[in-house]
Amino acid sequence: MRAFLRWAVWWVVLALLWLLYQGEYNRIEPIAAASAAAIAATVGVAVRRQERAGLRLELGWAARARSVPWQVVREFVLVTLFLGRALRRRRTPPTGGFRTLAFPTGGGRPAERGRRVFAALAITYSPNSYVVDMDGDEQVVVVHTLSPVPPGRELL
Repeated sequence: MRAFLRWAVWWVVLALLWLLYQGEYNRIEPIAAASAAAIAATVGVAVRRQERAGLRLELGWAARARSVPWQVVREFVLVTLFLGRALRRRRTPPTGGFRTLAFPTGGGRPAERGRRVFAALAITYSPNSYVVDMDGDEQVVVVHTLSPVPPGRELL
């Protein structure tokens, strides 16, 4: 019963969001909203049932979250300038590059899983970079950046 209630709440929320974001109201949109919401809610409930692993964010890593908004603003300006220079020079669009950053990926404890989730979310909020992979053996995170970030200016 609890799973069905969770599914129904997600279905209503997702269907309303579909209609809100779509902005076009004809006979097809409510059907599309209901169908897409049903699929998404089903997948969400199924994933939640499969993964019951806990997450815990360590206080030291949570304190780093205060720098995320500044990182987003700083890297937005960086990307805007980078793309503006590329347009002015009329070159092909830049493709960016990959970097590896030292990061204590850890194992399967809730605090270590929380650290990996935090790092992936915090880095990916930035318009300049996103996490591609975390290597537990090498204790590194692989990040793709459009415009190079000077060493030491990363969130990690």
